[in-house]
Amino acid sequence: MTTTTETAALAIAARQENRTFGGRVRRLHESGFAPVVLLVLLVAIVAIYDPSFLRVRSLMSLLEQSAPLVLLALAQGVVVLTGRITLANATLASLAGITLAKLLGAWGGAAVPAVLLGAVVLGALIGIVHMVAQIPSFIVTLGFMGVFAGLSLFLSGADSVLVTDGYGAVEWIGFRLFGIPISFLLVLLVAAVLMAVYRWLPIGRAVIAIGLNQRAAAFSGIRVDPVMVFVFALSGLLSGLAAVVQLAQLQSAGATTSDSLLLPSIAAVIVGGCSIAGGVGGIGRMVLGALVIALLRVGLDLVGVDSAYQPIAYGVIVILAIAATVDRRRGSVVA
Repeated sequence: MTTTTETAALAIAARQENRTFGGRVRRLHESGFAPVVLLVLLVAIVAIYDPSFLRVRSLMSLLEQSAPLVLLALAQGVVVLTGRITLANATLASLAGITLAKLLGAWGGAAVPAVLLGAVVLGALIGIVHMVAQIPSFIVTLGFMGVFAGLSLFLSGADSVLVTDGYGAVEWIGFRLFGIPISFLLVLLVAAVLMAVYRWLPIGRAVIAIGLNQRAAAFSGIRVDPVMVFVFALSGLLSGLAAVVQLAQLQSAGATTSDSLLLPSIAAVIVGGCSIAGGVGGIGRMVLGALVIALLRVGLDLVGVDSAYQPIAYGVIVILAIAATVDRRRGSVVA
């Protein structure tokens, strides 16, 4: 009887919350339409300010520049879907970029799979420490962020590494196919594979179940620890891919090349309609959210906002988006 009364009370509270402004914003956010609306709105604003933005050349340039951010947003998003967060994806990409820049001359094309494998191992290591030691994800990834940043500084000597020998192994990623950047085609291919994995394979359903309710998922027979190690390893792989694309675009790597993309990658996931509490979201939404953030960067540049102040905008976006869309009926926000 008590349980029935509590259930009815929760249902009434949910209906009342859904009628509020915040509830409506959260429903729009979770439906996946919010990033589409934002993207169209931003395109219109930027086009009004600078009509040349709508030229094909400008749009293709935007897609090309957004490729590393989209990959890092995917690296963040696959972790967020489980109700966790990673603060180490950007520094891992910087470390992978430095390592790749160092190895390309001696190893040639073989350096790419070697670096990607290393990124997978480091990502899996984060997952193992997180699950075995039962340390909250933002704490363990904060620690690894420091480790990766220190290793990057050590390997690079706190200087940029210009790639001269072996650059041909990744140079093709910076080319265009029928005018479309190959880097963005590669991003779309990765996103399509991830969509298939999350939609049709048991591991994808297990990730969503863990994000919605980890305890219930465990009781239903899902082995949470291996799934979480897989998720962090996948995040590491996507961070490594972001490093490869970024190196192909810049022909150089530095100890902090990708570090500035940490906050935009989190903002992209939240703006894309993924719940910071986990269980709600999708790969397509992450791609759309990353395009919104990439377009916002272009808009801020156009109106003359100094790049030093742009992180303030991303921080405000993250706080406002979470405040407006978080489901407060769920006790835990980030595990």
